[in-house]
Amino acid sequence: MLFHNTYGVDMGNDTIKISDRDERKFLMERNVIAIRDQTHVIAVGQKAFEMYEKTPVNVEATCPMAGGVIADTQNMEIVLWKFLKKCAAFRMRHPQIYFAVPNNISEVEKRAYFSTLKGRIKAKKVFLVEKGIADAVGMELPIEEQRGSMVINIGAQTTEISVICGGKIILSKTLKIGGKSMDEAIATMVRRNFNLSIGMKTAEVLKNNLAYLLEGEEKEMRVWGVNTLSGLPREAAIPASAVSFALLEILEEITTNIKSVVERTPPQILQDIKRSGIYLTGGVSLIPNIADFIRLEIETRVYPVQYPIFSTIRGLLKIMNEPKKYRKYTYSLKDLTGKMM
Repeated sequence: MLFHNTYGVDMGNDTIKISDRDERKFLMERNVIAIRDQTHVIAVGQKAFEMYEKTPVNVEATCPMAGGVIADTQNMEIVLWKFLKKCAAFRMRHPQIYFAVPNNISEVEKRAYFSTLKGRIKAKKVFLVEKGIADAVGMELPIEEQRGSMVINIGAQTTEISVICGGKIILSKTLKIGGKSMDEAIATMVRRNFNLSIGMKTAEVLKNNLAYLLEGEEKEMRVWGVNTLSGLPREAAIPASAVSFALLEILEEITTNIKSVVERTPPQILQDIKRSGIYLTGGVSLIPNIADFIRLEIETRVYPVQYPIFSTIRGLLKIMNEPKKYRKYTYSLKDLTGKMM
């Protein structure tokens, strides 16, 4: 096995992270592609993201993923190829790829990951790892022991709730809500309360700079948008309290679903979780006091992990470096269909 040509890939709706086995090459870019006249790729990654909401009519900047899975195989292949080339330099020949994928996806959605690597990239082998497992391994949780753990990953477009025991995900739930849903809620609030239409990028900036839960610094940020009454550009000061209040409905939906998973968890495993607490990861976990908010709602200790944006890719790195130890947590195209890739 050519370890030096092995890469872990964590593809999210917001960012894509790629690392080689030795961590000598690491890339984190926006998962966006900009296409002119539906045929010509003019940018990928951060450059494409900068064009988002600013493109002329004949240019479209989009993410090739939706709801945590690949929605556009052709464009996802282009993005992956360009980023892998950046990471791999001259060692791009028939790489081995480990993908982190959502827990509850269909066979068709799983096949899409393999399809992205058939053309330009020509991967030698492709392995899929459930995101709940990758997160737990990245956090160094004792997943092989007969001790229950719960991991919650709140990402850009999905929230993954995983209960792990004895090396298996015994319960999981994937919600199609996350950071992007919060951006939409903020944009809606600004339009209703301030008669100002803003884009998703501006809403994301407001979330990242102002949002808090329970208690936080009461500050404000001035943003530009379009006056919904006059149609003219206008600036408005948006307070942190308004931004934070806009997130509550989404967070309450997340906590309601966490409760439903807790209620379905076998008593002995639930006892372990109550004792050790719940682990919170994903980019949204960076919102101040979110762990305390969830703790109060579900009456169980919640611990935000130290590096929430990187827990999944760190788990993939461990799995890549010890393939024999973690083989049972990966599956290939052969495991799905009986055919090798």
